[in-house]
Amino acid sequence: MTSRKNKLNNDLPLDANFVEQAEYIPQAQFRDLSAIHPDEDSIVRRLMVGGAKLLVGPRGCGKTTLLLKAYYKLLDNDARNSLPVYVNFKLSLKMEPLYLETSNASYWFKSWLNLKILEGLYRTIDEIEDLELPSDLPSKKTVRRSIDNLESAQTDRIIDPERFSTEAVVTYLTEVVELNGLTRSVLLLDDAAHAFSAKQQEDFFEFFRQVKSREISPKAAVYPGVTTFSPAFHAGHDAEIIDVWFRPDSKDYVEYMSAMAEKRFNGALPQTLIEVSDALQFLAYTSFGIPRSFLNMLRTIYHEESKHTVKGVLERRKILEIAKESRELSHNVYESLTHKLPAYRDYVSAGQKIYQGLLYRIKDYNRDRPSSEQALEVGLRRPLTPDLEKIISFYQYAGLLMPAGENSRGVKGVFDLYLVHFGDLVTENAIIGKRSKSIASFVQAFEGQGHQAWPRISADTLLSDFLGGESFGLALPNCQVCGAERISESAKFCQNCGSRLKNSSIYETLTRQDISVLPLSDRMVTRIKENSNIRTVQDILIDTDRTSLRSIHMIGEIRAAMISNYAEEYVA
Repeated sequence: MTSRKNKLNNDLPLDANFVEQAEYIPQAQFRDLSAIHPDEDSIVRRLMVGGAKLLVGPRGCGKTTLLLKAYYKLLDNDARNSLPVYVNFKLSLKMEPLYLETSNASYWFKSWLNLKILEGLYRTIDEIEDLELPSDLPSKKTVRRSIDNLESAQTDRIIDPERFSTEAVVTYLTEVVELNGLTRSVLLLDDAAHAFSAKQQEDFFEFFRQVKSREISPKAAVYPGVTTFSPAFHAGHDAEIIDVWFRPDSKDYVEYMSAMAEKRFNGALPQTLIEVSDALQFLAYTSFGIPRSFLNMLRTIYHEESKHTVKGVLERRKILEIAKESRELSHNVYESLTHKLPAYRDYVSAGQKIYQGLLYRIKDYNRDRPSSEQALEVGLRRPLTPDLEKIISFYQYAGLLMPAGENSRGVKGVFDLYLVHFGDLVTENAIIGKRSKSIASFVQAFEGQGHQAWPRISADTLLSDFLGGESFGLALPNCQVCGAERISESAKFCQNCGSRLKNSSIYETLTRQDISVLPLSDRMVTRIKENSNIRTVQDILIDTDRTSLRSIHMIGEIRAAMISNYAEEYVA
């Protein structure tokens, strides 16, 4: 029966092992599927103790996994002295339309944050027996109903909202700590400040600063480059910064990624990976320190093994193809900024040209150099203009450039070093210039330690050579009726059609996007559209029980969940 069901739904036996987002992995399987991050002991220890922390890294680099490891460890601690509360704020952008429609949106957003804390508290209560609770703690049912009302903009249905103020929630948590003889409550706030509304991010960090106390230690996962702090919040002072993006040129890197692969394949790698020398190492390197990208490649091999093999052996061409498809995920994240930060769409466009220029410069630099001495990074001479710094920060958010320290060249200046996405170095032929390239030669280039030479590039070169002197700046939102550009930020009416101008909702713009923006193959997008009424991201989000997705041939329960998760990630 199980075999027949899998065949009908096209869910293969190990499909559940390749869930990419840690928050969707059941607790019972979480430990079995998670590899040990080389810096895990240090990071998790700092997440478990007092003090505010910011966990920083691009999408898919493992922030959620580390937060959950700290959460489960605190739950399992026999000598328990802390109250752990894990909260995922992934859908905080749902609250963004309120900022365009009401004058007190900040109040309601903070109420939503506080309600999510209480929801997380109830999850902990379910895990820890015999916790003594404050008599006035709102019920789980009340909390869930209030969250639903706020997310649907029904603020008038919130009864006695002061129960959900920051002051009230701090009191509830402090009382739980005191009533149970604990030392502190550790708040593990995932996908925090991920909403691409600057005002929402500012409100979050004001909330973060307000809840921090001797009894409450907040830890938040944030993105590099696109996070807006509140005026009163100073990263590094109000919270310690922990960088969790693991460098792919570190000595423990391949061992870490290989352990992850073995766990996802239940301890036995497929023969197609074992029989091709250096294949696993190559895929690990080209994932560029992003476990989510690595898992995506492993799932591709697992799902399409017959298509990517000849007599059971992975072809070199197919290995390169898988790596190319995977690096495009990071580029899709970068390109999504045109919708998530529409005011910066010209920066995103300029950044694509600059990035191609960086790859060309590395390619030219590496020409005729031996495999073991290929440059994998660039040096950008200080100072960069604020506009260029913003573009570099966008690269970091998407996982395309990784900071690799600084280097002083005396009178030639000080250079900030950045590793460039290894998948792009391969795909764009920026390393290993010879015509016949083996997988082993790429691995040799990535393993070459201590590269002392790299191309040095100035701000003038970035702007004049790579952009041709083209200028760029902030873009104003277009008219919602005719699409014409605004003539000024203060314009009230469209100069083209006369319609009253209003600011667009980022959340609504994202949900209206075609499902092709999600990390799905063209074949999957076509199958969904031909066999259902699903066309937009919104259509997937409102298919809450995934009935429409699961009615499509070859989409089973696990794959439907994966597609639904992709839609949630896109608006996060």
